[in-house]
Order: sequence, then structure tokens, then C-alpha cells
Amino acid sequence: MSSFFTQPASQRKRKRDDRVGAPASKKRGVHADGDSNTKGSRRPREREESISGSDLDEDELSAVSGLEEEESGSESDDGETAADRRLKLAERYLENVRDEVDDYGFDAAEIDRDLIAERLKEDVDEFKGRVYRQIASDLSFSTASHSFFRADTQSTTSIAVHEPYVYTVSKDKTLIKWELATPGPATAKSAADSQNGSSKRTPRPQRRKPKQVRFARGLQKVAESEEEQGHTKNILSVAVSPSGKFIATGGEDNKLIIWDAETLKPMQTFTHHRDSVSGLAFARHLSSMSSGEQLFSGSFDRTIKTWSLSSAGHAYVETLFGHQDNVASLTALKLDECISVGARDRTARLWKVIDESQLIFRGGSSKNAAYRENNLDCVAPLPPTHFVTGSDSGSISLWAIHKKKPLFTVPLAHGLDPLPPLDELSSELDPNTATSNTRHIRRMPRWITALATVPGTDIVLSGSWDGFVRAWKISEDKKSIKPLGPVGAGSQLQTAPDTPSAQLKQSLAFDTPVNSDHMVVDGAPDHIKDEGEPLVKGVINHIAVFERRADTVKPGQSLSESKSKSKTPESEARGLCIVAAVGKEHRLARWKCFSNNFYEGATSEGRNGAVVFEVPFTSDQQSTPKA
Repeated sequence: MSSFFTQPASQRKRKRDDRVGAPASKKRGVHADGDSNTKGSRRPREREESISGSDLDEDELSAVSGLEEEESGSESDDGETAADRRLKLAERYLENVRDEVDDYGFDAAEIDRDLIAERLKEDVDEFKGRVYRQIASDLSFSTASHSFFRADTQSTTSIAVHEPYVYTVSKDKTLIKWELATPGPATAKSAADSQNGSSKRTPRPQRRKPKQVRFARGLQKVAESEEEQGHTKNILSVAVSPSGKFIATGGEDNKLIIWDAETLKPMQTFTHHRDSVSGLAFARHLSSMSSGEQLFSGSFDRTIKTWSLSSAGHAYVETLFGHQDNVASLTALKLDECISVGARDRTARLWKVIDESQLIFRGGSSKNAAYRENNLDCVAPLPPTHFVTGSDSGSISLWAIHKKKPLFTVPLAHGLDPLPPLDELSSELDPNTATSNTRHIRRMPRWITALATVPGTDIVLSGSWDGFVRAWKISEDKKSIKPLGPVGAGSQLQTAPDTPSAQLKQSLAFDTPVNSDHMVVDGAPDHIKDEGEPLVKGVINHIAVFERRADTVKPGQSLSESKSKSKTPESEARGLCIVAAVGKEHRLARWKCFSNNFYEGATSEGRNGAVVFEVPFTSDQQSTPKA
């Protein structure tokens, strides 16, 4: 039996030469021996010899011949070139696709899933820092509309948003679920038309305030186990999972409670912390260590704990040690990484759960600073490598995870508190003696009580007890912070600037010293201007923010249904929605209360509740990435 391996070398070589059948030279029309031939003289004979001496099947031979014809660029019998044939094939493919769509139709739900998946991919890219959009300059913060909403509760301590719902917690053990109102430009346009007389029918007023959906207070009986679950002391923090299925709350009773977001029924109570649970934050993606949603919790017991939440069950994962004082606040930077601040230990720590390591960033003002930094109270992420912190010295600092010192610091971001009247500062009856005794008293800075960022953008929001939510812009190189002014403070100063009352407001509220010896202090920051009476009558305890999209889908409604009900593609509003938790007292204690005594005509002492700001875009290029 003969085979390729048993044949003589000469026969194997001859057969290999027969199968090749192609000229050794790569030049067209030139034989291996160097003879020049035309296309029609010798190539057909060589092709016939190759076919007769080879064992290829007919399909392979046709493919090879077609490839040779394309490579040679020769025209067919009908005069068609290779480009014409490719064009015909593309047209035939498109006709087949059209016929298939006409016969079977298309699935709207599948298209919705594709669009939602694309939007989720954009959100992931923004959160991970792959997309960095410079949109702060395109937002009109000064003209933002605002609406205050409240329930019969005490100071609102924290807030969480999962569009279109808002969750608030307060010091009287209350958890409330609200539904946000969706503003639309069509309403503003119809109102303007009615004022001009072009519309005969008066437009129906649109709901601006959030609507209360559900609430839970105190202990509640669980139907399955017949046991009571709930908070027995002040609730200090709240967070909502990325899927919107779970709500986590922590309070002064050392409890971490997981709630069902739909019904606000307690699902499970954890008592692993030994002190008040002061901060909660969800990672925006599934953890590689578990199949559930990742939750971080910080406590006054100086520890941070990680949890896994899923429909199958909730579980404690591990504890992180390192802080030397109370964990005042924490936030998730990315998957399996969080950042916390440790109050009086003046450190911010980046925790890497997978690597079981931590990076320590030490705060503290420089020696030349007018006010020393004693506490780090707030932190907000700028994924993937930056974050911002706020301190009791009133400063906001920008950090990079590769630097141990802040890249940039804004001192006195919310200005200084005015001094009380002279009769409250001193018990001396003689004004000259009282003035002399209080000449060294300085105004104190307003602490940064809340910070928030929009991942993937250059926007930072801060709050204190001055009655304003202030907006800041991160530079394109992420090395500096620029002020953008208060949110919704446009045209608030109704009094003429030359009147004595206006001068008094400017001097007391906005750090412009008047002609009084006991009010001479360090220079006020340049970004504090004539902003009028504060919009928010209370302490800003927490800020939540999200970006409104044009293709927002309401609960229980598909994307195609929402578009079909819309008259125009632009019927949904675009912009930024900011929700701030407001209270008469600070969320952690009663050491600072809001007071309006320094503003002329003010009678109230502050309000408990929350406020919603709708920030519009100034141009039509809302979602175009700039960097």
C-alpha cells in the first residue's frame, strides 16, 4: 500500500510541483524561467495542468479561481468589476434583511433592552473615568428652580435617590419614600404663550413637589417571623442599591437594617457594629467576591464593614480596621474600593478590599492658614483616581490617589459666621468696655456638612448651614477647583444695593465687614458675593444628585411606550436634579443649629425637610463629551 511517506522523494517532489502550478515569480505576466507572456497565452494551459494534476474538489477550485480573478482585477464576461460585484452582494443582503423584517417584524422590547444596555455601558464608562465630560459651564445653576417638601418629622439627616424615587430619614426614626416630579420644557413654553396671548386655554399647572408614596416609623412586625424590626433611635444614614431593590439605613441604635424598596418593609437587621452607624454607600456594580450588591458601612466604632445583598439573602462579609477616630463619612470609589474620613484623626483612607490594603491621606491645614483643620467630615468620589473632602475649617480639598497631599484646597468655601450682637458677646454695660473685651474674637468658618459629585463630570456640590448649596467646577486637568456660585440664587437680592438694609445683609450674610470694630476679621473669600437671603432655611445635612436624561423611563413603562406617549423627542427635561436634606440641627448632634437672626425680617428658626433643585442647561449641547 503506497502512501505519501512511502513514495520516493522524486515522486513526492513532482507531485508537489504539479499541485502548485503557479509561477515562482510574483510579477504578473512573467514566468518562473524569466519568459514574458500575455494573459491569454500560457496561463490557461497552466491552470488546466494544475486542475488535472491536483486532488482539490470542485468548490475549492471555484473559490481559488474566483480569488485569482479578484486579485488580478480582470473583468468578467459581462464587463463587471470586483467592486460592482461587491456592491450587488451588499444590495442583495439589504433586500434580504428588509424581507425578513417585513415577514417577522421586530421586537420593541429587545430594542429597549439594547438601548438600556447602551445607557448602562455609558454610565459604567463615566463612573470608571473612561468618559470625562466638562458640563459644568453649560449648566445654569443661578436660574435653577427649587421646591421645598417635608413631612411632620424632625431634622432630615440623610437622603438617597434612585430615579424617580427619593428616600429620606430623620431623627424621629422615620423612613419616607417620595416620587419626584418630572419637569418638562413644554409646560414653560405654554405658560409663556398664555402670557403673550397666543394660547386661549390656561395651561394646567404642573406638579413640582415630590409626592409621598410610603413611610415607615419605629418598630414594625415582620409577618414571617412575628418579630419586631426597626430603629429605636435617630436614623443617621440611608443608601439605595443600584438596582433599586434594597434600602439600607443606619442609626444611633447601632443597627443596620435592610428594607424592601417597594414596600418599605424591614427584611433583615444586623447588629455587628458596636456604635452608631454614621455612613452607608453602595458600590455601583456587582462585586467579584460575591454575586450580590456590595454595601459599605462606617461607624463610630472606628470600623468599616462590607456586606453582600441579593434576592437570595443578605450576608456580612468582613471588617476593615485602621481609623483612630469616628468614621464620619464614606463613599464607594469603584468596585471593591471605598474611601472614608475619620473625623478627628484627620485622615482619608482608600480601602482596597481585594488587596486587603489601605492608602492613608493625611489632612490638616498649612501653618500659614488662618483657620486650622481639626476634623474631616465629608467625602465624595471622582472616579477613578480622584476624590474631594470637606472639613470643619470650611475648606474643600481635591485629592488624587497617587498623592499624599491635596492637589488643591478652597479655603472658607462657605464663608464665615457673623458675630452675635455686642450685648450677647459681653456682659459689660459700657459699650466701649465691651468692644475692648471682644476685639480679639474672630468669626468662625462654616463647616462643610455635605458633599456630592456627578461621576463622569466636573461637578462638585457642597453644603453648610449658610442656607446655600454651592456648585464647583473641577478643571480639565483635575488639578484645581473653581467656584460656580450658589444653586438657585439668581435674582434673590431684591433690595437695592445702596440702601442701608441691603448693606447690612451684605455685611452680615456675605462676610463684608461693616464699620464696627469688633467685626474686623481675616479677608473674606472672593467667591462670596451678594447672593441675597438664603433659599434653604436650615443645615444641609446631605446632598444627592443625578443627571436627568431625555429618554427617562418611568416605573413599569418600557422605553418605546415612553417615546410613543411623548409628543416630541425633547418632551422630557434635560439637566441636573439636586436633592438636599435640610434640618434645624446637624445630623450628628445639636452643637450647631440654624438661625435666621442675622437676616433682616426673618422670623423662623429653620425648617426640617428637603429641597429639590432642577438645574437646566444653557445650550442644546447637553450630553456632548468635551474631554
